[in-house]
Amino acid sequence: MVEITPQAPPELEGPSLTQAIRFFSPRQKKFLIISSAVFLIIVVLSGLGFYFWLTSFKKSRVDFNISGPQQAASGEPTTYTISYWNNTNQILQNASLVVRYPQDSVVAGGKVVQSVDLGNIGIGGGGKQEVNFAFIGPDKSIEKLEAILSYKPQNTSSTFENEAVKEVAVNGSALSIDLKMPETVLPSARTIFTIHYKNNTDKVFKDVSIEAGYPQNFNFISSDQVPAKNNNVWNLGDLNSNEEGNIVISGVLRSADNLSFNLAIGINQEGKFYKFSESSSEINLTALPLKLDISVNNEETVSANPGDFLQFKIRYGNNAGISLNDVVLKVKLDGLMYDFSSLKTGGFFNGLTNIITWNAANNSSFKSLEPNESGEVDFQINVKPRYIMRTFRDKNQLLQISATMETPSAPPSLAVKSLLITSDLALKVNTKAELKSRGYYYDSFLKNSGPIPPKVNQTTTYTIHWQITNYSNDIDNVTVKTTLPEGVKWLDKKAGAGAATLEYNERTNELAWNVGKIQAGTGILLDPYEVIFQLALMPSIVKVGQIAPILNTSNLTGADNFTGNDISIAAPEIKTDLPDDSGVGILKSRVQP
Repeated sequence: MVEITPQAPPELEGPSLTQAIRFFSPRQKKFLIISSAVFLIIVVLSGLGFYFWLTSFKKSRVDFNISGPQQAASGEPTTYTISYWNNTNQILQNASLVVRYPQDSVVAGGKVVQSVDLGNIGIGGGGKQEVNFAFIGPDKSIEKLEAILSYKPQNTSSTFENEAVKEVAVNGSALSIDLKMPETVLPSARTIFTIHYKNNTDKVFKDVSIEAGYPQNFNFISSDQVPAKNNNVWNLGDLNSNEEGNIVISGVLRSADNLSFNLAIGINQEGKFYKFSESSSEINLTALPLKLDISVNNEETVSANPGDFLQFKIRYGNNAGISLNDVVLKVKLDGLMYDFSSLKTGGFFNGLTNIITWNAANNSSFKSLEPNESGEVDFQINVKPRYIMRTFRDKNQLLQISATMETPSAPPSLAVKSLLITSDLALKVNTKAELKSRGYYYDSFLKNSGPIPPKVNQTTTYTIHWQITNYSNDIDNVTVKTTLPEGVKWLDKKAGAGAATLEYNERTNELAWNVGKIQAGTGILLDPYEVIFQLALMPSIVKVGQIAPILNTSNLTGADNFTGNDISIAAPEIKTDLPDDSGVGILKSRVQP
């Protein structure tokens, strides 16, 4: 029997890719290659897109804005909120916030540019910063609050900035101020001006002040509240909610130049005055109904010296257009240098008040001064012959005269019950400087040598003292100059307080003492200002029997700081007779052979 052994069918291997491709047609092969390439590009682009999606940054997705009121009163504290939110897919690193306030705003610390370190702002994170300050500006103006947010996104090396601006309209002022005054103001007449101020809010303002800018030629007389500075600054302290008040000023406006009366109200903070509100008023200066002028020695301005004779004239006139009844003219004299014992006047003089009065009793025209009528009164007085220097406060002395003319009559157009006009004049008293030039042989400061009396062709030394005395005003640019006579030599030996500024020019033989400033009272309340120096005389034979010159005439020049007048004085030459040296005298003064 034949056995047939069963066998497993042979295993067939699948075709390889290369073998499989052999079965594709060329067209199919081309399609396969293109499809694979497209697929690969899609995969690469998708990867790149995903990467850029992860790493790209858009700063527009950082929300940054300022919120708050659209308008605010000048000076009123207002709160604004600065918001920042990170809506990007990256952490914002090293973030900082810079806030720029308007230049004149009231900010804690006084800095109009402030910065805040925010650190890192996480994805989806953010925050808010509140700022409280006060805009300062004129009504209806536009002010800007600016903020800048800077940061570095996590996956970049660049720093980005977002900016936000808040425009705010200034609407009124937290503190207001205005001026109340007559519709018309008389020149040289005392006038009442009322400053009205008010807190327009329900808040309390601390350290409130008012500043006034007066017109030119305005003389402040008084106010019902004591000024804190220069007669034009008032400190009100704390001003409560809706509180208001007045400051009443009395003053005289002399002329029509610059008639603006300016006011400002605000607060003092950290040494700075912040003006919340300002106002400016124009003064309507009417024609002067009364004329009043003062002259002295037929001049309107003059300076005086001790012992001078002064003749004052007060000229008056009625320009009111109506008769002025019961006119009274008063003149007050004020000054330490007036010699009241020499006063001559046709008016009534009150020695207690130093006031001279003219009225209808001693001037009949004052009973009824007719329209366009004019006249004058006069008086004479001397300046005291000697200066009064008791203390340093007695420097810069004035001779003052203040004239006041008053009548109960007034033109109806002025809406006043009486007329009062003033006129002032002040005479400055010149200082007096003295230069003493003295020579010595026997001197304790610089020892001398040589024959006395001097001998021909032999050297004798002498000591010279220059002393300056100054009375009532400081003097400046003081210089003393002289020249050395023939036969006299400069030894360059000097002493005294002024030695450092004494100079000799050997080419010109000129000696110059550049003093500079001399204080009032020098030589009176203080010692005289002095320089001491030594000279050598070698007389020639032509001088035998003569009193030889040692130092020529000395000349002092300078300027009075108070009156502005020039000063020029001279001290006589010094010769070998030395009148100030008791040890020499005439017998030892003539040159010997």
